[in-house]
Amino acid sequence: MPLSAGKPILQAALAKAFVDAMNEYKKFDQTGNSGVDSSVAATTAAGAVFGAVAAPAVDAFVKTGLVTTAVVTTGSAVAQAGTGSGAVT
Repeated sequence: MPLSAGKPILQAALAKAFVDAMNEYKKFDQTGNSGVDSSVAATTAAGAVFGAVAAPAVDAFVKTGLVTTAVVTTGSAVAQAGTGSGAVT
């Protein structure tokens, strides 16, 4: 299957990862009322959430690809042309 066939699934998963990351980010006080700059901690936590959700989706997307090869040899009658295919692992 060409990778493009899995694109809508990947897009949905990345959108979910983004929303989950933003929800994590919003858990931190961003008003400045606490007197503590939480932007670094919030960004780090949101990035971790995004990575945890996005990485498996990207991995699954890449593995939907199919690698196809063609082999052509010359020489004796025993030498044959061949092809092969296999999943991306």
